[in-house]
Amino acid sequence: MVRCDELVRVLFPYLDTVLVDVVFPADGAVHVVARTRDAVVSCPDCAAPSERVHSAYERHPADGPVGDQAVRIDLCVRRLYCENAACPRRTFAEQVDGLTVRYGRRTPAFRRVLEAVAVALAGRSGARFTKALHSVVSRMTLLRLAMAMPDPAWAVPKVLGVDDFAIRRGQHYGTVIIDCETGQPLDLLPGRDATTLAAWLLAHPGSEAICRDRAGSYADGARTGAPHAVQIADPFQLLQNLGTAVERCVRRHNACLKPPDADANGIGNISFAEPENTTKEMSPIEARQRERHAIVHSLLAQGHGIRQIARELHMGGNTVRRAARAETPEQMPNGRHQPRPSQLDSFKAHLDRRRAEGHTNAIHLHAELKALGYQGSYQIISD
Repeated sequence: MVRCDELVRVLFPYLDTVLVDVVFPADGAVHVVARTRDAVVSCPDCAAPSERVHSAYERHPADGPVGDQAVRIDLCVRRLYCENAACPRRTFAEQVDGLTVRYGRRTPAFRRVLEAVAVALAGRSGARFTKALHSVVSRMTLLRLAMAMPDPAWAVPKVLGVDDFAIRRGQHYGTVIIDCETGQPLDLLPGRDATTLAAWLLAHPGSEAICRDRAGSYADGARTGAPHAVQIADPFQLLQNLGTAVERCVRRHNACLKPPDADANGIGNISFAEPENTTKEMSPIEARQRERHAIVHSLLAQGHGIRQIARELHMGGNTVRRAARAETPEQMPNGRHQPRPSQLDSFKAHLDRRRAEGHTNAIHLHAELKALGYQGSYQIISD
């Protein structure tokens, strides 16, 4: 049979270093009233021992539930004088191992529980879950606990995965480093340029293969940071690019397909699908693209301009122009087209040479090009 004081030590092992005055249940919680022992305490700065008491006050560190009841700890701690005259700290508060930490409002054991909740559920979900622990913790507190935790230790893998991710699509991107063998994310890098990746690889040598997408910056960074590693193209990128290239090629050369053979009566052996089946086989993007192309060309035939069509259809001007330039919907896959010729094309070599010489004043460059026969505007050169 376990005695009451031994039961307290089993349920609250960290209270073994303090003097427990009373433990009683009240208001749906277990109240523990305790005080520190009158022992010599070392100064946290100079480690000089001291037992001269300055004052005493109560601390109320939060702890995890026991028996489906909240735990309330009322701990009386001392503030002592530092006996070392050369020490800049005049007074200090004593800490109890396993129970209190400096500026801590929770016991270390309960903090570890909340850290596990924060890692598993993050902010709002974790805050709702902590109610089952008879504790009220805000989502920002859980996020701060998760951010304060040290990163898990890992070794440089043999096969390294490198890919980009969008912080804000079209504007801000980063790079994620992954262990391809375990799928564990290792690090996040700001930006997706070659210099950042090369610096990371030089700081973490040992990778034998780097699986990356087809971005040229990643190729340069891997070649600089890990010249002995084998670079492997991401299979997903290869299959996606292959599918896009095949679809674009088939659309552009649709008219070159051989017509079907005819039978003895001169009727071609064509199996027409039902209109409803055709609609089902067409993707939503392709259907919207065909509809957009038909509407734009219909309004152009009525004499409307590009800007007027863009205002009426609530579309961007470039989108309307792409649809207007394409004779058929198949000529505008994914909205990507070859750039139009510019008046500046024949003068770009001169501009590149002048810029390499250090001349970047757009006004002076425009005057030089006008003397060479350029008839375009200054804004094109400035852009």
